[in-house]
Amino acid sequence: MNAAEFRKLVAEHFSPKIRELGWKGSGFHFRKKPENHIGNLFGIQGSWYGGSVCCETAIYFDFIPDLAGLNFEKSTYASSLIRKRLSPKGDGDYHWNFSNDLEKNIESVKSIWNAFEEHGIKFYNDFGDFPHPFDKINPNDLRKSDNYFILGKYNIGNNVEVANLLKEVNTIIGRREIAQEFSEIGIERVNILAERLLVGRKTKTYRKNERFIEMQIEKLRVK
Repeated sequence: MNAAEFRKLVAEHFSPKIRELGWKGSGFHFRKKPENHIGNLFGIQGSWYGGSVCCETAIYFDFIPDLAGLNFEKSTYASSLIRKRLSPKGDGDYHWNFSNDLEKNIESVKSIWNAFEEHGIKFYNDFGDFPHPFDKINPNDLRKSDNYFILGKYNIGNNVEVANLLKEVNTIIGRREIAQEFSEIGIERVNILAERLLVGRKTKTYRKNERFIEMQIEKLRVK
């Protein structure tokens, strides 16, 4: 069994069920169109080493591009700011291993569906009432940590992007003063990054980094 063969089992035993819930997609990528600014993404990924797959739940914001600059129809979990690995118990890294036994592989696909129903849907529900939970995050929350956890459990690992997201959310809901604070926090973090990247002679790499810093700062400004 390889990833291509496993994909056929997903098409038979997983895809029809997720489509019944209003999702679209095929193969290893599925999406549910944005409602109240939040779109849902789900993906299955073959291991780099072969022999297994892992699964990812993720969300998309319809007011900003994803981390790769893609719109919703092209976005996947891989370029989502907020995502979580799916597992049968709800936490931790997990891979469903391939078998030479067809029935065991079918059971693996069914296990993915069960995990999606039990834990994946809970992930999406956590963000199903926009602007919650983002409207409950204040600037000091972000200032206190370089590794902020949304709802205390979803680690982002990129506070510049989190600051930008919260700037946009607060702009949408009419809290421009708070949006400006998040903008300033993000720009402060970018300037710290610039101190590391913009050193030495103005080589091609230096100029590339300089342009990156300029783009980040422009993105973070309140429009």
